[in-house]
Amino acid sequence: MIKKYFIPTIYIKNYRTLNLEKLREYGIKVLCIDVDNTLVPPHTANLDNDAIAFIQRVKDNGLLPVIISNNTEKRVQGVANQVNVDFYSFSCKPCKYNYIKILRDTKCTKNEVAVLGDQLVTDILGGNRMNFLTILQDPISDIENTSGKITRKIETKILATLSKNESLKKGTYYDNM
Repeated sequence: MIKKYFIPTIYIKNYRTLNLEKLREYGIKVLCIDVDNTLVPPHTANLDNDAIAFIQRVKDNGLLPVIISNNTEKRVQGVANQVNVDFYSFSCKPCKYNYIKILRDTKCTKNEVAVLGDQLVTDILGGNRMNFLTILQDPISDIENTSGKITRKIETKILATLSKNESLKKGTYYDNM
């Protein structure tokens, strides 16, 4: 049962290595993107040039980028405004509420949405509960915000269990599309 909820469809080093063309060919129309430790380190207000270029590449590939984060509206809106995308803040991932809103707002089906994030306990669990395509990336920083510190401790235990049965090993990247 743990596999069903915590194994991502794709595991990558970081968003720069994500094959957006393949996502589009697979029928993905919306890419839900986490903020902290996915696009920017926690407590960093501005996106760097790589993150801005990535969001533009998402758009250029015909996908709709959407920011979804457990962080505050002020924080998430500040990031989303830099790249002119819609955002969903204080999402309480892995809860389904904002994911359901995204489906309704974009008029997409579950098969047309992918989630990109750095945490099994929030991003991957939330996306898997919705039956979305899920993409795990390594965190871009060792620094964590308060909630990240808590979920990362839980994630460490889950990773140990998954690593024992060779379902998911940190640093062993794959694409199961």
